[in-house]
Amino acid sequence: MKTSAFKFKDFTDFLSRRTLLAILIVFAVAMVVNLVQPSFEEKEETVFIRVCKSTSKDSILAVADSVVWPVLYQNVPNLQDMDYKERMQKFIDMMLPSVLMAREKIIQQRHKVLEINAAVKSGRATVQDSLYLEEMKLTFKTNRVSEVLRRLHPHPVSIVLAQAAIESGWGTSRFVREANNIFGIWSYNRNEKRIKASESRGETSVYLRKYDSLFESIYDYYLTIAKANAYKEFREARLYSDNPYRLIWYLSRYSEKRYEYVRSLRNVIEFNDLHNYDDYQLAKINKNDAIWQNLLD
Repeated sequence: MKTSAFKFKDFTDFLSRRTLLAILIVFAVAMVVNLVQPSFEEKEETVFIRVCKSTSKDSILAVADSVVWPVLYQNVPNLQDMDYKERMQKFIDMMLPSVLMAREKIIQQRHKVLEINAAVKSGRATVQDSLYLEEMKLTFKTNRVSEVLRRLHPHPVSIVLAQAAIESGWGTSRFVREANNIFGIWSYNRNEKRIKASESRGETSVYLRKYDSLFESIYDYYLTIAKANAYKEFREARLYSDNPYRLIWYLSRYSEKRYEYVRSLRNVIEFNDLHNYDDYQLAKINKNDAIWQNLLD
């Protein structure tokens, strides 16, 4: 009986050792797999913004596919000495990164407002959160968070490109070359950067805003669309549709030409296939990119 009991104990000890060894092997394999295969967040590729200060047309980075590299153009090359097709493509290649970055900033602002509003409702909002929310309300002159969210709703890229092309003569206007002012936005504040227009309104001089980059010009355009009462119907329409051919009819008040301007927008979008760019996306910018963080402030 003693011999039998001894053998049974040896057998159970043997099983325990084998079980422990198996557990150790599984654990070791799991550790190796985790080292070899990084997490999804680590595998996700990110990029850093390129800054372009050159005035050479050759400095414009061609948009090769639907994922667009972020480029911050601080100067606009002379696009006049080109045929129409080359000028059009250079203009789009130059504009598209800034349009997508401006859209991304607005989208991030919208997400932040949503998060803070949820925190306010649950009593988790910080003083800094509340200040940000009040600042956004002040920007859009409203007391309602729902209205702030309606303003922070970017419209199709094709419309932005078409308006930019018309307002700047495909990037050839003096305002673009000297002030990065793509949309001909006026200045009423003598303390801001601006340039004087060659024409005046009666005896009143006209000034246009001067921007440090195309990104600033495009973001300011988005804010103009978001704030001005003239575009209230357009803002309402873009909440329910992203069809550029429908939305442009709500932009008649953008120009003194009214519906002639709308028809021009339609022709520019259609003739140059600008609607193709509505599905283009910005390459994911690295969260540690100092330039991007500065643009988001």
